[in-house]
Amino acid sequence: MLELDRVLDASPGELDGHRIGLRAARQNRLELISRCTERLLARMDAAAGRAKAKVLLNPMDSPAVVKSSNHVSIAIVEFHGRLGIEGARQSSEARRWTDAAKEARDKALETGADGVGAARRLGDETLGRAKWATGKLSSRIAERALRRRGDAEERDEED
Repeated sequence: MLELDRVLDASPGELDGHRIGLRAARQNRLELISRCTERLLARMDAAAGRAKAKVLLNPMDSPAVVKSSNHVSIAIVEFHGRLGIEGARQSSEARRWTDAAKEARDKALETGADGVGAARRLGDETLGRAKWATGKLSSRIAERALRRRGDAEERDEED
């Protein structure tokens, strides 16, 4: 407004040019504010995500971080609304400790079952190799015994 008053006093013919310039400057400021606040929202989302992932280790602090993130996000969305900046934002929901514990238990059971299956497969492979090695060893021993018996019989015949 002060800029427009100054332009009216100086030269009424330059009024439209100044209005266009002011409109462009306002749009640039809105875009800058939008970019900065969107980065802030992204950082808040990341913090809330990390807090939800660590709820087992920090059952008290994790919900507080998510709640604070939601509070800041709501304030930023209101600020955007007052400036005429469009944007949709959903609030995060704090992850319950019991849900996180159940998920960790399920993941541990799944990993354990996979480990048991892998151990069983390894055991089966090892057993198969042992049977093969035992068979090969016993056939070698049998061949040696036959050779020795044959050698002993040849010596008996020679005597």
